[in-house]
Amino acid sequence: MASLAKRPDPTSLVVYGLGSVGKGIVDDLIAEGMAVDFILDRGKRGESYRGIPILALEDVTGGQLAGCEVLIGLHNHYVDIKQIHAELCAAGAVRVLSPINLAELAPNAKTQPGYWLDKHFDYAAHRADFVRTRALLVDETSRSLFDAILTYRQSGDIADCPAPSLHDEYTPTDLPRLAEPLRVVDCGAFTGVAIHKFLKASYAIDSFAAFEPDSDNFAVLASRDFGIARRLCLPLGTWSSTTQLRFSSDGSMASRLSDAGDTVIQCVAVDDVLQGEPVSVVKLDVEGAEIETLKGMRKIIEAQKPALLVSAYHLPEHLYEIIDLIESWNLGYRFHLRVHEFNTFGTVVYAYQ
Repeated sequence: MASLAKRPDPTSLVVYGLGSVGKGIVDDLIAEGMAVDFILDRGKRGESYRGIPILALEDVTGGQLAGCEVLIGLHNHYVDIKQIHAELCAAGAVRVLSPINLAELAPNAKTQPGYWLDKHFDYAAHRADFVRTRALLVDETSRSLFDAILTYRQSGDIADCPAPSLHDEYTPTDLPRLAEPLRVVDCGAFTGVAIHKFLKASYAIDSFAAFEPDSDNFAVLASRDFGIARRLCLPLGTWSSTTQLRFSSDGSMASRLSDAGDTVIQCVAVDDVLQGEPVSVVKLDVEGAEIETLKGMRKIIEAQKPALLVSAYHLPEHLYEIIDLIESWNLGYRFHLRVHEFNTFGTVVYAYQ
């Protein structure tokens, strides 16, 4: 096993995590001449990748990380990145970097972790957009979270990453309770997670219409007994118009519309499907298609002014574009922002009347 002592070479470092993102990061570092001392990954402990030994964090808790820089090779909502940061610092790491910092070490990196992490997005060029959007947020918690998200996504400093509220997604306990009974439109329903969360928060639900284009997810959704008589589950995607689009389907929450998708699905404008149906709540988590989906249900929104619960973490520009679009319709919505998952995933815009 290689020595765990920090080598004097200033271009060397440690990578934490060896999933698909971690492997891509290691490949990028090697391609640019960076020396990776070792990789930390409990699940692959005792193995190696490209000749680099893989250890578990408990193998290096005796100060062997002293003086090391550690680049976290994870980009998801499952892992508490701040906890990892604390554990690495306790083990002696002198600096902990996130994938946001990859470009500092490997300017020509090919790894594209996705979601809001887009190295081509210029935050400085959109400063006016962020200032305008921040001014539309009506409570201090929203503004503080907005500031923290922007700071973290630009600095990569994990200390800046806001702590999520993990247990009240779509039903935030510090915002006004939704008017009951709920009449829900759920776009990107997955297996009915949002409906379950409404029920867990003791909401009475009169009806729901759920759109889910992934066939595996839809099968689970359609089979679930929510105890709601008026329910409509549709194996469709949502868009600004009724059309067919390519779709990448893997049976997970990340199934999404994609030009490189492995199948073609039917997408609909919700206005074309639910004409005349009463709607009081709209939940959108459609893997980056939120803007187009909102456009495709503008008639319903203008006529009924439902509460809008819109995911805003798939693309960096969604942090301002979603609020901009709704505000441009002059319907009198008031905007809040909450974060419900680690690493600024699960960021949701709550637009209430």
